Amino acid sequence: MTNRQILYLCLYLAFAIYIFLYTEMAYLGQLSLIIFVLSLGLFLFTKLPAGLAGLIALIIGILFGLPEDVLFASFNEHVVWLMIGAFIIGASVEISGLHERLIHWIEIKCNSEKKMNMFLFLLIQIISVTVPSTSGRAAAMLPIYNAFATKYRHNQTYFALLLPILILIGANLTLIGAGSHIVGIGLLEGQTKETISYSAFLIWGLPFGLIMGLISLYVIKKMYFEHNSAEQANGNVNTSYEKKPFSIKEKKTLIYISVTVLLWMTENIHGFGIAFITMAMSVIMMLPNIGVLTWKQGLKSVSWSLILFVASATALGELLVKYKVVDAIQEQLLSRLSQFQNMSELVILIVIVVITVTSHLYVTSHTTRAIVFVPLFLLFSETFHLNPVAVVFITLIGTNYCVTFPVSSKALLLFYEQQGNPFKNKDLAKVSCVLMPIYMLLMIGCYYFWWQHTGISLR
Repeated sequence: MTNRQILYLCLYLAFAIYIFLYTEMAYLGQLSLIIFVLSLGLFLFTKLPAGLAGLIALIIGILFGLPEDVLFASFNEHVVWLMIGAFIIGASVEISGLHERLIHWIEIKCNSEKKMNMFLFLLIQIISVTVPSTSGRAAAMLPIYNAFATKYRHNQTYFALLLPILILIGANLTLIGAGSHIVGIGLLEGQTKETISYSAFLIWGLPFGLIMGLISLYVIKKMYFEHNSAEQANGNVNTSYEKKPFSIKEKKTLIYISVTVLLWMTENIHGFGIAFITMAMSVIMMLPNIGVLTWKQGLKSVSWSLILFVASATALGELLVKYKVVDAIQEQLLSRLSQFQNMSELVILIVIVVITVTSHLYVTSHTTRAIVFVPLFLLFSETFHLNPVAVVFITLIGTNYCVTFPVSSKALLLFYEQQGNPFKNKDLAKVSCVLMPIYMLLMIGCYYFWWQHTGISLR
């Protein structure tokens, strides 16, 4: 172990002792929190494969008293099957030949820095208002990433950071941008009988999402884009590529992907979840004669290390809710906030923004953040006589930020585990150090210059 790792271990042991000795949670709640932090520490601060880190944490937790079912039920998560299907669909694009065709199209159409960035930005904004899941949008963008990363090898880190971050920022554009929006608005309706319509969310969220997306593009470009690779590619189209008519495999893949996206967009009509749709279409793509790749090719394309980590981390995160750890956090926050009865509107806004934007650091699941913080701030709104609709909307926008660690979002993990690990934990943290304060300031600015003038004033 390095000196730094020894220091982290000592800090972790001190944290564990504090949780056991100085908190009033039940034993299983204390253990769930300690094991959850262990899984994050092993992932972030060691060189262990992600899947192994997650399994180690789960097994240690079970040895100390967590139920054995936690290990076996960890695969009973929608996001796990969504990601398995996404890997298989991504592999079908490469095996069918569409990947090579897409690279050639990029050489012709995106042969300048400006064209390349505008194409990616506009494409992500379009799918952000059509595909109702950040993980689904990440899955849809994987073939695009692979094509750009193959063409501009010097900028793999840039593309691997840019695409998922723009996807996450794009969650702010519409009501269907994230599942947490539906959860939060459901809690709002249940407690206050008020709601936020699709059009209202679009009016409030679209300007914020577009501005923050452009800022993110500019920041990541300044930090990670290497101009030499774009300059070398500019004007140097690969003339050795012979344009051919679409093969049967390519046509099949295009049809299957189009059907998949259409089914994603119409989830509210047919009732099947995005994870099931993705998995069902990936199975069709592996069927003999009908599909475009073999069963072995499909299984080989899946990053099983990532799948095991996502399964274990999600299961541990749900234990925090089951064993009332989240309730304890809510009570502590509310008891401290309720002491300040005479806060000005600006101070109240800053409190909501800071707590929600930083919430991804200690509650990694997007939906869980909505479950935790929407009820908390609804109570907060009653205490301070605030507009609950404004409070819930600002809370949802704040909890949408999750850029600091790969474990904060499945979309980030999906790109983090691509071939060659295109970016490191420190790269993401570095970007977040710039984007997080900008995100907070933009939320405050949007409130005073847009939101409060269009119907969501706090008072």
